[in-house]
Amino acid sequence: MPKTYLIAVCGGLLSLIAAMPALNGAPGGLLLFYVAGLPIYMIGFAYGVTAGTVASLSGFVAATALGGMLLAGVFALVHLLPAWTVIRQAMLQRTAPDGHTEWMPPGPIVASLAGLAASLMLLAGLVFMANGMGLSTIVGDRLSEVLAAVAPDTPQSAREEMVQLYAPLLPASLGSSWVIMALVSATVAQAILARAGRNLRPTPRYANMVLPEWISWAMVGCALVSLVAGGEIEFLARNLSLALAVPFFLLGLAVIHHWARRVRRGNLALVAVYFLIFVVGWAGLLVTAAIGVLEQWGGIRHRLTGPASGTPPHDE
Repeated sequence: MPKTYLIAVCGGLLSLIAAMPALNGAPGGLLLFYVAGLPIYMIGFAYGVTAGTVASLSGFVAATALGGMLLAGVFALVHLLPAWTVIRQAMLQRTAPDGHTEWMPPGPIVASLAGLAASLMLLAGLVFMANGMGLSTIVGDRLSEVLAAVAPDTPQSAREEMVQLYAPLLPASLGSSWVIMALVSATVAQAILARAGRNLRPTPRYANMVLPEWISWAMVGCALVSLVAGGEIEFLARNLSLALAVPFFLLGLAVIHHWARRVRRGNLALVAVYFLIFVVGWAGLLVTAAIGVLEQWGGIRHRLTGPASGTPPHDE
């Protein structure tokens, strides 16, 4: 057990080392920053929730000692919090009536991570409004400052147009990227461990992903509020609904993969679909999420392959 904890501490420190260049503004550190959470996921998936918690705490303590609470808070928010959330959910299990072990399926894990992103966004919006500042104003001002620093030679009018274009959906973009980055790191960590035979749980079957019902009502509720409200409430509700749509986007991709397995040259079809999503941007993401909504409520895959399996275990 002490050896496991030592490995966990080393994993937390390795994660911080990978994140430090980007946190300190060093050029070229962005690529390492995206994979900085990978050691935490590997520790949790190989040794369990306790080891993952030790790795997260050691990374936070080291970040506090090296850079203070601000740097540690950013590091924890971007990497440690999603990693611990995913590890805790992924390690949940129960014994089925026939005696075999059922692990938490991917749907509730994805939904809980999107719900966490939306909760943090909602909290930030409410705090700013309580202090007399709108989240939209804060986002627009910070984006203007970033553009001025990154592209100082760009005319002021051009920068203002960019702010007007990107600011309305910037919180949703950041929240969605946060969720996707965490899920990619978790998937890569599980794949590495499974290849090495060190994974505690079997690799989830993402093609059979089923989302919990609450995520549907949360997204629909936020979307309805964005349609009837105005001002800061509209801004916040719109971004919340888009952040909560990420699980449906992934569910839509699962449906597309099901379809691709049933057509000729399915791999080529998948390449074309991903390329189209990349080219059209938000429109492609929303169409894919709409496919996920139809699957959630209408069962598209059921007509192709039969019902998807996987009921989330109780959190005991």
